[in-house]
This record gives sequence, structure tokens and C-alpha cells, in this order.
Amino acid sequence: MTTSEAGDAPRPVTAPATVDTGALTTAIVAAGASFFAQPGDWTFLSVVLGAAFLLILLAYHRPQRDAGTVQGVFVRAAFAGTVALSLCIIAGLPLQLAAEKAGMANEAHAAADAVTEWVSWAWLPVTAVVFWLEPRIARALESTRPERDDSA
Repeated sequence: MTTSEAGDAPRPVTAPATVDTGALTTAIVAAGASFFAQPGDWTFLSVVLGAAFLLILLAYHRPQRDAGTVQGVFVRAAFAGTVALSLCIIAGLPLQLAAEKAGMANEAHAAADAVTEWVSWAWLPVTAVVFWLEPRIARALESTRPERDDSA
């Protein structure tokens, strides 16, 4: 049992979520797409945004119990795609800094443009890996913390 948002009555863990996860996922994808569509360099803010998207997604992900259904596959694919998008956004700035350090920048945005292309191509294989790992990720998200042993 967990406490409801009002804090007054417990609700079963199996009760429907009070957050529309579809709308949340759509908002994350829209924000990521608008971020990728902008021209310019990757900044520290991109890392913060990618991390925020990832944390929100992990906090509200509810795996489908009947994974064999078409809807279960779609939920899993949506989760994988948005996690991959978040990870690619997080990787943008470190990749750009590495590209600049390696001397790839011949003009103002050459390194940023190269990284945007790399990240865009990396999204699909990262999505496939996260899709494959989703059951394990879901189990890890739903597991309870082990009790601390303070007797030592």
C-alpha cells in the first residue's frame, strides 16, 4: 500500500496511476524533439534537461503486466524511445567537448553539428537496447530497498 496524493487514505499499489503517463511521455518527446530541432551548440542545460526527462520517465514508468499484448509492446517501445532520447541528450555536451578537444571543429559549429548527427544515429540502437532491457529496468524500479543492518 502507498499513500494517496491527498495523504489521507492508502491506495493499493495495483491501483491505476494518478498521472497520465501517456501525456507525460508525449511531453518529454515533444520537448526533446524541439530541443534537437534548434540550431547551435550543446550546452550544460542540455545535460540537465536530458537528466530531468530521464528522472521523470523513470519515476512514472508503469510496466504492462501483460507484456504479450500489442499495447504492452507499444508501452515498452515508448519507454525505450524516450529513455534513449534522454540518454542521447545527456551525451550531447560531453561528445561535443570531446570532438572539439580532438580538433574536429573547423568552423564555429562543426563539432556541434557532428555530435547532433552522431546522437541522431545513435538513438535507434540505444532504443533497441533499452527495449530489450525494459523488463529488467522495470523490476529494478519496482524492487524495495533492502533493510539496513545497523547491528555492525
